[in-house]
Amino acid sequence: MNNDLHIRTNFSASADKSLDFQKVLKMCEEKKLDRISITDFDTCIFHVINKIVDTSNLYSGEIITGMECDVCEKGVTFELLAYNFDPIKTLVWSYKTYGSLNDRQTKIKNVLVKLVEEKKLKFDKNIPFNGKVDFAHKYIFENMEKFKENNEFFKKHGISNLTDFYNASTKQKDFPLYLDMGKIWPDTKTIVDFIHSVGGVVVLAQPLKSKNRENIDFLLKNVLEKGVDGIEVYHPTHTKEDIKFLLSFARKNKLIITGGSNFNGKEPTNKLGIDNIEDQSELLVLK
Repeated sequence: MNNDLHIRTNFSASADKSLDFQKVLKMCEEKKLDRISITDFDTCIFHVINKIVDTSNLYSGEIITGMECDVCEKGVTFELLAYNFDPIKTLVWSYKTYGSLNDRQTKIKNVLVKLVEEKKLKFDKNIPFNGKVDFAHKYIFENMEKFKENNEFFKKHGISNLTDFYNASTKQKDFPLYLDMGKIWPDTKTIVDFIHSVGGVVVLAQPLKSKNRENIDFLLKNVLEKGVDGIEVYHPTHTKEDIKFLLSFARKNKLIITGGSNFNGKEPTNKLGIDNIEDQSELLVLK
């Protein structure tokens, strides 16, 4: 069985804007994936649509209800994957918790713009912003990057690309443009309690993705203390050693094991399907 339980569409701000769910489903069919989950950031709108619209002509395999949730725990930002929940109740909850795509990206953008102005950094406020299609951190970084006056600021703080800027802004409290995402996103318990209440399970996403390596002990402890059900063991950024370590931890603590490509149509290394799984039989055995 060929699975991919971590796929995004253009309902996520970080995905390619041309990547609508029809296109994704056709790609999954062409890839001959047996079981998939569309896990858009902070919304499960696709799965509500999928209850109303017959998509079997696009994809003939099994679709597991899914969503990727942004979370902030004690100042540490990461992601949790939710599966097998009631999509309608969850869509209502996600809207109340995160707001619409436009709401949450606009809120982040406004806070960052205020910080940029307070630090008297060069920035063009006249460039239009649309939270439905624009990623707030990308909008801020690319706007600042246009001005040579900001080069010294970026160099001083080791910022050479968007990833550096995002990580500094969300994780480094001494960074002048640091934004406490705990004021924007919910904590682990809020997500776990709700998803469990609607019949679902929660999985720690990509725990050894490069940006999270320094927090791995905290993240794994958080999994056990806050009732998270599983770990995404298989991910394009995980090495063989990472997978061996995470498999051992998951088996020892009787946690669900999942895997996915983190496909979003943008990153060439993230292709649909998972090629590094030796035994797919233990992948996402739902409780």
